[in-house]
Amino acid sequence: MASFRGRRRRGPEIMLSYPQRRNTALCAIAVGLVIGACARWGPRPLPPLSLSPAPVRFEGAAAFEFIRVVAEEFPDRVTGTPAAHRAANYLRAQLRNTGYVVTLEPFPLWLRGKSVEGENVIAQSEGDSPENVAIIAHYDSQFTSHQAAEDNASGVGVLLELARALHQSPHSHGLILAATDAEEWGMIGARELTDFLKRHHTVAVISIQYIMAGPPRSVEMNCMGQFAGYTPLWLRQMLLASGRAQGASMEQATGRQEWIERALEVSEQDQGPLLRAGIPAVNVGILSTQMESSRRRHHTAEDVFRDFDPAAFQMLGATVEQAVLSLDEVPLLARGGKGSLASTSVPTSGAMVWIHGGGADDFQVTPGSYLHGGLVYAIQLLLLLPILIAAVFSAHNFAAGDIDLRGWRLLDPVSWIIPPGLATLLLYGLTELNALPRYELYPATPKDPFLYHLPFTVLAVLLTVIVVGSVELQKLRARMDTPPVPFAVKKGILFLWVAMVALVGFLNNPYAMWLFLGAFAYATGLLPPPRGVVRRSVNAALLIAAAAPFAMLLYSFGREMDSGWHIVWYLVLQTAYGVWSPVAVALFLMALVLWAQLFWISVLATHQGAESQP
Repeated sequence: MASFRGRRRRGPEIMLSYPQRRNTALCAIAVGLVIGACARWGPRPLPPLSLSPAPVRFEGAAAFEFIRVVAEEFPDRVTGTPAAHRAANYLRAQLRNTGYVVTLEPFPLWLRGKSVEGENVIAQSEGDSPENVAIIAHYDSQFTSHQAAEDNASGVGVLLELARALHQSPHSHGLILAATDAEEWGMIGARELTDFLKRHHTVAVISIQYIMAGPPRSVEMNCMGQFAGYTPLWLRQMLLASGRAQGASMEQATGRQEWIERALEVSEQDQGPLLRAGIPAVNVGILSTQMESSRRRHHTAEDVFRDFDPAAFQMLGATVEQAVLSLDEVPLLARGGKGSLASTSVPTSGAMVWIHGGGADDFQVTPGSYLHGGLVYAIQLLLLLPILIAAVFSAHNFAAGDIDLRGWRLLDPVSWIIPPGLATLLLYGLTELNALPRYELYPATPKDPFLYHLPFTVLAVLLTVIVVGSVELQKLRARMDTPPVPFAVKKGILFLWVAMVALVGFLNNPYAMWLFLGAFAYATGLLPPPRGVVRRSVNAALLIAAAAPFAMLLYSFGREMDSGWHIVWYLVLQTAYGVWSPVAVALFLMALVLWAQLFWISVLATHQGAESQP
């Protein structure tokens, strides 16, 4: 129980003393200067990588026909259905006729509350080396589509034609071609494939997904891992050089977009689980000049075999074939998964080129420059230093002050996580019992009615737990004899918790911490006592700005998925099915309750107690 003892000293009535504020500010300035120097002189130029065009055997017209067959003759390829099984048998027959050793690998998963079986189709062709290079594409479709031509009969058609083209070319690496199942529900087929790829010493995987109908604009690379990992720079550079050698325009995430992808770690293509398992992987697809039309067709019955441009298939197929042929000429020592970006010259097609041993931790700032992964981590850690120093000063002031902060007073801010925490545990239980229809990992696909028809019984139960828990918690707090304390003390306690949340978030994922929590931690330390409209307005602006990155990303994904405000329910479903780890969920709930309390005491509360002056 908090109490005042004897004559109060000034220490605990302000979060930081003037010398402490000065030292924290000097630390922040020093950190800013160091980071500025790193930003100015830290980026390294990517060594130029050029490949001579390889004589490719890929034929876009043949891929075009394969896509037509898969889309029109094997529609409704939803995982676990007879149609999906027929499609798998067709793919097995085609790959076997091309000369590969083919196996079907079944695996179980949950889909719409039912246990079903998916099937990966895996084809192999041995090379001179024990290492393998793999090409994969998913063949399953969604409940809301029919032919699913763009997503992803198009990728399967390119895979089948690449199987023919590469089998006819001499190759030192072994080849693995896999048509994966259950991609739509969280890349489950790719996840099940990881052990097979590791056993066969797979050094690189190229995933193919989503060739948009219409005139091709560019080849797009997707590099995000699923819950961990990112495509190593050496593989990104190899794909970029391969595309350019074949005359393709290439696009990839760099800078801010790469930071967001590394923060979210929820992949949308099959490279995700492979990267998490430490297998170098990348996804490629085609962006057309009619992207808005493609977005409207996505995951609907309008996604049919129509308006495809054979040039798009030629562009993508030639890029992938060139990359596989070039990987054949790269010595093992030129590649790396964790190391820094080292240059090694190797002959390719008679030319001297540079192959990069860049690791997955290296951050590409611009198309032509990158930051070493160790330097990025150091910058992120330095940015956290002023927050930690201020937290240490604040804790010291509490320890040296006259306010007894033992017991309830320190735990009071985080007690508000109990009601939503209990609701989250109940959500896990309802999902396990199948009261909320189970999915293996990702919820129903965008535009599926499941995302828009909310289960009101489940929602009512969850909301009841939150409301009743909050009421009972408030009753318990009312029985505690806790005299009022100054605003600075309340803010200081909340700041300590915010700093701890930021620290745990940093250890969990520094990119995510700085995207979602970094501004919040700094804003908390800057909140002035709420005297007058101006200061309250400043506090509101600081806290709203701190929440802006999360709100903007939520709006962006809601718009991209055509879900509007239902994107909030989608986040709840992701929590239920395990997309977000328990640590990530706990950090989110902690940040939410701390933000709400800070907004209350610094903006909305009309009475801060008799000790509110600094």
